[in-house]
Amino acid sequence: MRIVMLDIDRNRDTQAADAEAYVRAAFGERLDLDPIAPSGLPNFLTDRYQLWQGTLLDRPLLLAAWKDQRPGIGYTADFVKHSEILRRKLGNQPVILLLDHAPAAVRRQLVERRIGFLSPGSQIYIPEVLLDWRERGARAIPETGDKVAPTAQLVLLAALLGEALEDANLTELAERFQVAIMSMTRALDELETLQIAEARHVGRQRHLLLLHKGADLWDRVKDRLQSPVRKVRTVRGLLDEQIAPRSGESALAHYTMLATPRIACRAIAAVRWKTLSLALDEGAATRFDEARIELETWSYDPAVLAREGVVDPLSLHLSTRHARDERVAQAAEQLLEPFGWS
Repeated sequence: MRIVMLDIDRNRDTQAADAEAYVRAAFGERLDLDPIAPSGLPNFLTDRYQLWQGTLLDRPLLLAAWKDQRPGIGYTADFVKHSEILRRKLGNQPVILLLDHAPAAVRRQLVERRIGFLSPGSQIYIPEVLLDWRERGARAIPETGDKVAPTAQLVLLAALLGEALEDANLTELAERFQVAIMSMTRALDELETLQIAEARHVGRQRHLLLLHKGADLWDRVKDRLQSPVRKVRTVRGLLDEQIAPRSGESALAHYTMLATPRIACRAIAAVRWKTLSLALDEGAATRFDEARIELETWSYDPAVLAREGVVDPLSLHLSTRHARDERVAQAAEQLLEPFGWS
């Protein structure tokens, strides 16, 4: 199903802006809402709801607002059925009802029916991810798996690349790595649990204190780091290197003696794909098309650590070290030589 971005009327635009401001002010999260008009939806849905695509806690979500109706008993019952249709048509993601006003009785109905909703200035409830931030408990200690999460990996790679992160607070780190404060909070929790970092408290702020550096840090984390590449697509279109830096063999050709590939390889953050796909022609490129590129979507934004339009050497190493092509795998190992690591 094709989804296009569109302009919406001022009242709806204000409603979405209020939702953005509420979530950002209260929880340090960004929704990054874009109004959408999916083709192929039943008319009774497009006539009744204004829709926005966004993200929350690194997960996609869909916001739906009634265009001309105020919430009532019948409306909430209808939304249960309508949200299921939206899920089937637009992918398995949370569908959240956006309300400009939600009386207590209506909120109870929504919770009883397990309907996710957001009422700016009042409450957000998303049962799919067990969020009800009006009554937040103590922060849970994260479980440690074999691999670190993308935001924690970003922090580790930046430190390994020589960035001065010592004593930076969560706000500064979130701004540096272009992530939500809550994502950075979870990353610091994770690094503390792994005994890689400690949090130093200055007033109400938590500051980062890494316990290891250089080769010692690399030895401790190298087996927990993973390729950031989620998917590779062949597309046609123009992309700014500041948004989509060179990656794969194109980046290896920059850092090593590997020959420049015939097909350029670029990388973007996976969360950017839906927006950028509108300007790209996916699947139309053939091996005879000189304008085609291989586009990698990454679990974190490659532009955050990129320099001069090329992804950083450590992320590149992680994304190419297990390549089937022996030339590529050898070039990936060469990326570690300037650091003196093996």
